[in-house]
Amino acid sequence: MRWFAAALVFFAITSAARADIRINESRFVDGNVVISGETEPNRTVTLDDKYKTKSDGGGYFKFTAHEKPFTCMSDIRSGSDIYSAVISGCLDPGDVDGPLPSKPEAKAPKQ
Repeated sequence: MRWFAAALVFFAITSAARADIRINESRFVDGNVVISGETEPNRTVTLDDKYKTKSDGGGYFKFTAHEKPFTCMSDIRSGSDIYSAVISGCLDPGDVDGPLPSKPEAKAPKQ
């Protein structure tokens, strides 16, 4: 019976400290970074240690920042959890080392 009580205490402690972050959207469009996702309800969420918001009662949050991250990545924190998100649409063609891959030419179907 002791092991059962110890397991319950362990489960309660570890589940209370858990704050999963799920990213639903992470993009750069019209000069803005837009990141939205889910975490625990009513929890403070930070973006790159600069911007703060609070998740709603369903755990949803959204950031719109008017700057382009230098690395095209952002860190989202909620509780002790951290998630590094790649920002789609952030890289300019000149940001990539080397030539961009070209599209292969379409071949005509055989008859």
